[in-house]
Amino acid sequence: MHIKIFSRIGSGLGERVFSPISGMVLILALMLGACGDKEPAAPVAGPAATGVQAGTSAEVVAGAQPSNAVIPATVPELLSNASAAFSQDRLVAPEGDNAIEYYLAVLNQEKDNVQATQGLVDLFPLGVSIAEKEIGARNVGEAARIVGLLDESSPGSYTVQKLKSRLAAAQNLIQREEERRLAADEAQLAAQTRAQTAAADAVTASTTQSQPASASSTTQREPRPAATAVTEAAPPPVSQPTSTTPSRPAGDTRDAKVVRQVQPGYPQLAYRRRLTGWVEIRFNVATDGRVSNVEVTRADPPRMFDREAIRAVEQWMFEPALRDGQPVQSTLSRRIEFKYPG
Repeated sequence: MHIKIFSRIGSGLGERVFSPISGMVLILALMLGACGDKEPAAPVAGPAATGVQAGTSAEVVAGAQPSNAVIPATVPELLSNASAAFSQDRLVAPEGDNAIEYYLAVLNQEKDNVQATQGLVDLFPLGVSIAEKEIGARNVGEAARIVGLLDESSPGSYTVQKLKSRLAAAQNLIQREEERRLAADEAQLAAQTRAQTAAADAVTASTTQSQPASASSTTQREPRPAATAVTEAAPPPVSQPTSTTPSRPAGDTRDAKVVRQVQPGYPQLAYRRRLTGWVEIRFNVATDGRVSNVEVTRADPPRMFDREAIRAVEQWMFEPALRDGQPVQSTLSRRIEFKYPG
């Protein structure tokens, strides 16, 4: 059996004859050609939602993290994500998933995009307010990241330059306070060492003075003449053992006292809704005066002010509690009020 294939060549009709095997090969080739070579479409990457903790970015003075941490996406997707972040109060945080970074990513692709440009103009005063609160709360890492975003969205802005100056001043103040705290710790340790050395020297001197007195008393009793009547000899006096362990000096006993109290920031969502409330916090004060294990025990409204309250208390400093003059760890509770500033 043969397959006849007619094809028009030039102006004439040509006839070709194929064997069954070659005909089968030709049919398969035609079927594959009809299907075509199609490559699978590459998936479009969505925006990042990294949720990085506030306060970990580099300082503005040394260079902040770039806003291009957002995973590249199309302009419509970035604009949609920016609108969603704005409505959910994610204006400048978390890093990589906030409105200002989405708008900056749009301008990286379309530098004249009107919606992104106007969005950054609307966000600028809100971002300045948030940066000022972070600087006031001494969250210099988070403040540096936000100031970097503002600088990128409005290069050369006088307001941003003022924020950079305030941030640098806050960083210098924190560094000086840390140096003073370390110097005070070293002085306190040296004073304790001197007190322990003086107490040990006093005990040693007291022990040395008591030993010759006992020997002299024994020597004077030996030549005494015997009595005429037989009496029961009295046992020699038993000297009390002298302890070589220095006694623990008595000192003050008092509770921990706060020496630095950072005021919490006011959440943007609560500010917009004109909300007030309070948070009850429990935490530990270590022997060096630092705060740890901060937790919320009660709050009204729940979870609205928790994060700002915890972040503020973690920066407090105390004079540690004393027991007999020695610093000890203690547990304290505080209630923080949030009143609408308007």
